Amino acid sequence: GAEFYQLCLADHCVAANFGNWIYFSGVGGDPKNRHFRTVSQAWRYDPDGIYVRKWSEKLRDCEDTEEVLRPWDFQKDWFAPIVPPETQLTWKDREGLEKTGRISN
Repeated sequence: GAEFYQLCLADHCVAANFGNWIYFSGVGGDPKNRHFRTVSQAWRYDPDGIYVRKWSEKLRDCEDTEEVLRPWDFQKDWFAPIVPPETQLTWKDREGLEKTGRISN
């Protein structure tokens, strides 16, 4: 992404461009210890699960967006997540999940 993006710019700073790509991908050094929380981000920016439904045939026809966001908790034949799912929620979303069993409203 970084290489393509810099080709689109007439004036760019290589260090700032690559530094920002690293920072926003969550793999660079960060003194504030911020993390990209994939499940919470999906809920916040795609609350209807349109992106996931487009690319996952198994989830395309799910009526419950919660199942689209957390299929491992709803489908018995879903593969085990590589990253522990509880690490992919913000504190607020984790609290809501513990209280109501859902992160969506």
